[in-house]
Parts: sequence; C-alpha cells; structure tokens
Amino acid sequence: MPIKTLSRRPFALMLEDDSGEIVPVKLDPAMVTSDRALIVLDEFNDTCWVWIGRNVNMPTRMHALRMGKGIQKSGHTIGVTTIGMATTHLVEMMEKDAGDPEVAGNIERFKTAIDQKWTYEDEVLATLSDGSGPTAPPPESSSASYEATPAISESPPPSPEPEPVSTRPPKPPRKEPEPLRETVTTPTGSVGVEQKAAYLLYATVSNAELVYTERINRDGKTGFKIEAPGIFVVEAILDGDDLSIKPSNFGDNEEARKIKAEYESMIKKL
Repeated sequence: MPIKTLSRRPFALMLEDDSGEIVPVKLDPAMVTSDRALIVLDEFNDTCWVWIGRNVNMPTRMHALRMGKGIQKSGHTIGVTTIGMATTHLVEMMEKDAGDPEVAGNIERFKTAIDQKWTYEDEVLATLSDGSGPTAPPPESSSASYEATPAISESPPPSPEPEPVSTRPPKPPRKEPEPLRETVTTPTGSVGVEQKAAYLLYATVSNAELVYTERINRDGKTGFKIEAPGIFVVEAILDGDDLSIKPSNFGDNEEARKIKAEYESMIKKL
C-alpha cells in the first residue's frame, strides 16, 4: 500500500477518548485494552484506526466512533504539525465483535502496525528512524468500499428487435368488480410489544436531553438497551407480547421515576 507523498517524514499518533475528551497519548501497544477507546492516525499505512474495547461504555463508544470519522478527514494537530489529514482508510474495530473473521483480521493488522520500534517527536508523534514505509498489510476497511468504474463502450448498444404485431382481435373490456365494503376490526388481546417498546422510547426522550440506544440479544431473545446519562440504564427484552424491562423500577432517581410513571400511564390508556 503506497503512502501519500508528504513534505515531511510520516508519523503515527495515538489519541484516547477519555470520557468524551480526545487526549494525545504516547503510541504504545499496551494501551490497546478492553477498557479503552483509541483513535490512531497512521500515516505509514494511510489509515485511521478506531479501537473500541469491549468494556467501553456506550456514550464513549459512540463519541469515539463519531470523532474517528471526523479526524479521518481533518487530522489532528500537534504543535504546528497536522497528522493524518484526509486519510484514505477508516477501520473501526469493536473488540466485542472479534469473533467475526474480518474484524479479527483488522485487529491483527492494527496491532502489527503499532508494534514497531518507534522514536518520538513532541513526546507523542511516533516515527520510524529508518524511514521505512508501511508497517502492516492493507486493512479490510468495513467503513468504506471503493469500486472501479466500469469501462464505457464506445459503440452504441444494438437496437432491440421489434416485437411482432399481434393480429388477435381486441379483448372485450373487463368488468370492474364492485368494491368490497371496508371492514374495521378492533384489535383484541394485549398491547403489541412493539407499541410498548415505542412508548418506552418516547417516555425516555421526552424526559432526557441525551439518549443512547443499542440492540442486544439475551438468551436468544432480541431487545434493546437505553442509556440516558445521569438518569438510568435499562434493558428491554421482547418476549412474546411482553416487554421485560430491567431494572423494573427504572432507577432510584426522580427523573427515572418520572419516565416510568409516564410509560405506565400510556400503557394503561390503551
């Protein structure tokens, strides 16, 4: 993978997402742990690597992924040097998905890329003293794909052969059937689980400024996690016509109790 032509030597820069704050740190393979969210601008491989450890909370995870996309384009400035501007490849690696062969391959490439004999400038700018080129195989980027544009033929396509004209006599006009009277059926039984889930989300966003959601699977049953920072974290599992919510009290603060009361009120009105 050829690197971009730079007017200076290439660098690699590691950034840590520390609870929403992007902090430059010394590039070190030991930083790649389950508790960290990292962004590495790698000019040697023209790649922006985004590492999300399996124990990273949802707000930090979402923030790191969003920042990675932005930093891939704008780079990050240390002193008077901007590292990784307009990086070609963006590779997002969620440790919890390491069972996927593509993700596992990207993690291996990432660790190979940063496990080098680095020298440092301005404390955090890592470079190779021998001036060598790319240090890892090309990443399998899952964030963007590039397809070659098919060649355009110079000769016009052949004209389609004309269809034979039918000599059959025209069919008599079809009699339109009389419209059926619309029958309205009143639903019976318990409230649909999808409607309950919608009410839970509505009650949450109506009482919280910031809400994160994530699809989950528990014992073969699908559901979702809702996190309202500073208010609550609940899991809602779809079980037939029931929506199982844990914790059942939503939380021990006033905002959580208000969301619970509003949700239950909407359910009772149906």
